[in-house]
Amino acid sequence: MNYQNPHGSSCPWYSLTESQGAPNIKWCEETLCQWISEPANTWSNLGYLIIALLITYLSFKNKHNLKLKQFGPIVFFMGFMSLFYHLSNFYGSQVLDFLGMFLFVGWVIGMNLIRLNKLEEAKLLPFNTLLSLVLTIFMHLMYLMEIKFQGLILLSGILIVIMEVLAYKKQKISIKWFVLSLFLIVLAFGFSLADGTRYWCDPHEHGIFSQGHALWHWIASVAMLTIYLHYSQAALKPRQD
Repeated sequence: MNYQNPHGSSCPWYSLTESQGAPNIKWCEETLCQWISEPANTWSNLGYLIIALLITYLSFKNKHNLKLKQFGPIVFFMGFMSLFYHLSNFYGSQVLDFLGMFLFVGWVIGMNLIRLNKLEEAKLLPFNTLLSLVLTIFMHLMYLMEIKFQGLILLSGILIVIMEVLAYKKQKISIKWFVLSLFLIVLAFGFSLADGTRYWCDPHEHGIFSQGHALWHWIASVAMLTIYLHYSQAALKPRQD
């Protein structure tokens, strides 16, 4: 495989990357020879962790059902794994980063399947677990074949939009939070794309808002809150007695 180790031979994560493999992509921020190898892309994930704690608090405060209470921990896991990936920059941590994203998209897909009467509420967690594992295996196969597996998240997003349209036809609810979520995700993706293509790139900047991919983290973390607000609407959240 032609994935290049981003770490210098004397750097902390070099040996682990040599043994487990390098990531299949290099974002704009330069990889520093230190334990936190991408400061901007690492610390920008704090947005996910803060929003995850807020979502968890709101889900318990408002006595939401179990399927909604799952979302906060999923967002926290996703943010923490993304933080670890950008901190360490080796393939094993990239797998964990994508596992977090797969759990996120799996939860949203599962919620829409419930709305479409294609999935029982009690089976959301096992469905999401199985889907995430299958996607992770598929991701690894794409890695071995040197195919960019980042497209799996884009395809999942397109599927979610299609399912949202179908669910809306079945059950009319307010879509303002979903539209705002979609806008934020597209905006965040634009910054990340500009980073990945080096259209907007200064590898020597390490402030928490200095990189396009870091802005992807900050903006997408706000989208996690609006996604939660969308699925926590009264029409979708039977209250516990």
